[in-house]
Amino acid sequence: MAALSLISSCWVLLSIIELALTGTVRDRDGNSDWLAFGERLALAVVGALFLATALSWQRRGAGVCARCGSAHSARSSARWYPTPSAAPPRVRRIAYAGCGVFGPYLFLHALGAAGVAGIEPNGFRPTWQAVAGGVIGIGLAVFLLLGLVQTWGMVFPRWTLWLSGRRVPRFLPLAPVWLIAPTLALYGTGSLVYAFFTEYGVLSLGGAASVAFAGYGWALAIAAVSYQVRTRPSCVRLADPAPTA
Repeated sequence: MAALSLISSCWVLLSIIELALTGTVRDRDGNSDWLAFGERLALAVVGALFLATALSWQRRGAGVCARCGSAHSARSSARWYPTPSAAPPRVRRIAYAGCGVFGPYLFLHALGAAGVAGIEPNGFRPTWQAVAGGVIGIGLAVFLLLGLVQTWGMVFPRWTLWLSGRRVPRFLPLAPVWLIAPTLALYGTGSLVYAFFTEYGVLSLGGAASVAFAGYGWALAIAAVSYQVRTRPSCVRLADPAPTA
């Protein structure tokens, strides 16, 4: 049930982007689509609640702590956070590949902005400002992905000034990750499969976009799982109270 809810809500990110850019949400025919947008948001929330409830139920059934998943006494109510560490080499390589898949997509957009014919659909020529905006957006996406696999994603680095040395709250990177990763992974994979069987074509701007979205989305999901495991806190036993006179 949780998986179905989350899969059904996978397009919520596209609606949020449209809302941020245009101030409204519309369907393919240009009609108002607020009802469907609300349904997607509700499905995302329901899916997340289902997952949290199922995990808690599974842990309680196994006789372990519902918060940390470990077996300990009821007095263990304090929390211990792991020492910051980078992701395993394999996960880091996947993350680097997820960053690199944006290269062909940006390169083709740059060719279109330079006036090379046949790159953009319907003879469209993007402005260099639009290309620069895409570079900035992709830069933020790369920053998020790298933060999941590096130690500075667990503890604020020195260049963050007054935040330096403080632990990064887990929800700070994970909330946006689990909002965008399912959408990008499923949308990119679906459009890539579609490109193989239609005249849409894989070796095109649309194909490069599909590869970029799918590659980044799956890399983001894998890095997020690693980040969750590496940052999962454990419950520790509180010190016994000192005896009173």
